[in-house]
Amino acid sequence: MKKKGVSYLLLILAAVLLLGSAIGSTRAALTYYSDNYVAEITVSQIGVSLLENGQEVSRRDYDKDEWKISTNRGGDSVNGALLRNMIPEGEKLALNKRYEENLTVKNTGSIDTYVRVRIYRYWMMDGTKVTTLSPDLIDLNFVNGDRWIQNPRETAECTELFYKGILPSGEETAAFADSVRIDGEVASEAKVETNGNVITTTYKYDGVEFHVDVEVDAVQTHNAQDAIKSAWGVDAAGLGIL
Repeated sequence: MKKKGVSYLLLILAAVLLLGSAIGSTRAALTYYSDNYVAEITVSQIGVSLLENGQEVSRRDYDKDEWKISTNRGGDSVNGALLRNMIPEGEKLALNKRYEENLTVKNTGSIDTYVRVRIYRYWMMDGTKVTTLSPDLIDLNFVNGDRWIQNPRETAECTELFYKGILPSGEETAAFADSVRIDGEVASEAKVETNGNVITTTYKYDGVEFHVDVEVDAVQTHNAQDAIKSAWGVDAAGLGIL
């Protein structure tokens, strides 16, 4: 059977918040399900969604020869939005405060699958990535390490997690994160100027945005060892995924 060389991803969801103010704009991009080994199954059986605090953010299923997409943004949007309700109405983002962010994956298809998530954390200012701020200052609290296997080859910006074992059709994973906090260190670099009785403090990173992007994709259970190696480039048995 011919293996396709392209690895697709499903459901990129991103949230952007303006540091020190109300929630800013959201952004996201569409990705796709890995179709390695689709000759072995019926594509219409595939479906997966990302849930945030029990609510579906975005979902993608293959039904009647076409992809069916739904998101929490409604309309014709193909992109969901995370963290929309993180900050209570009338409040601003507080540094060092932990906000609820319970993230899970649900198998919305009719076949069992293996699941992977990739979480990207980074900083932006005026449309340019800020490389002098550590992604670790975006403290997404990862949980259930016994169920989510972390790829040791990950980078500082990207955390890759594999759900241990099969996710049955209709079932939901244990959470891979439960809260998010912006470290107050982001405001530690400041310049203080005195002009008479007026003292002005200017923060180096005033106006910076933090980004959290989540990608979710799945691989069928048939011939899983080879399918996972082809789609994700890892040794499933060696990592303890199977």
